[in-house]
This record gives sequence, structure tokens and C-alpha cells, in this order.
Amino acid sequence: MTDTKTRSSISLKGSAQLIQEFFHYGINSILYQRGVYPGDSFKREKKYGLPLMVTQDAKLQQFLTPLLKQVEFWLYKKKLKRLVVVISEIKTKEVVERWQFDIETENVDEEGSVFSVFGKIRLVIKVLIRRNNRVLFDT
Repeated sequence: MTDTKTRSSISLKGSAQLIQEFFHYGINSILYQRGVYPGDSFKREKKYGLPLMVTQDAKLQQFLTPLLKQVEFWLYKKKLKRLVVVISEIKTKEVVERWQFDIETENVDEEGSVFSVFGKIRLVIKVLIRRNNRVLFDT
């Protein structure tokens, strides 16, 4: 059994809309920076004063759009406490990385919260060694 690279959890605080928007950019950043999808299938967008990569892959967009709408609905209802993003190997489906986001829906300093979370994601990714084997985000 191979050890799964598990990130310590990242805590998110903010409004339902802010957290949902974060997941849009956060999931895209993880998929781009970990090389799960080809780099040329992403475009650069500037948000929160940061350059962020967003997928242009139609199949991935069709998967993420309703997922993120449902996440936002659950957040408004305060029914969501945690989201987990799992990256697995294509052939074996073995979990390679697991990203856990613990959620508190409330009104806080939203801009500062976003900078803090993206900083944590970038720090973790810098520590990781880019793998040669192919990985998959199961859509």
C-alpha cells in the first residue's frame, strides 16, 4: 500500500458566495499546478489582485459548474462543513493526494481570508515534487 500524500486541512471562513468562489479558483489552481490537466487548457485570470489559472476544458467546466452551484446552495443552508479534493492515478485509481478544506460560513475579512488560503495552497505545492506518473481528477 502506497502512502497517500495528505495535506493538513485548510480552514475557510467567509460568506457562502466567497467560499464557493474560492473553490472555483482553488480547485482550478490545484489541477493546474499539479499538472492534472495540460497547462494549455487553462487561461490566466486576475482575481483578488492575484494571477489565477482557470480551465478552458469543456468537459471539466461541465462537471465543475453544477458541482459549485450545489456547494454554494449547501453553504447558504450551512449544511457543508468540509470538502475534500482527491487526486488519483489514472490506471489504478490509487489516491496520490488528498486536499481537505474545513469550512466555517460567516462574515469575516473576506479579502484577507482569500490571500491566506491561496498562500497556503501555493506553499504546499512548492514543497511537493512534481510526479512523472499521470494523475486524474475524476469528473
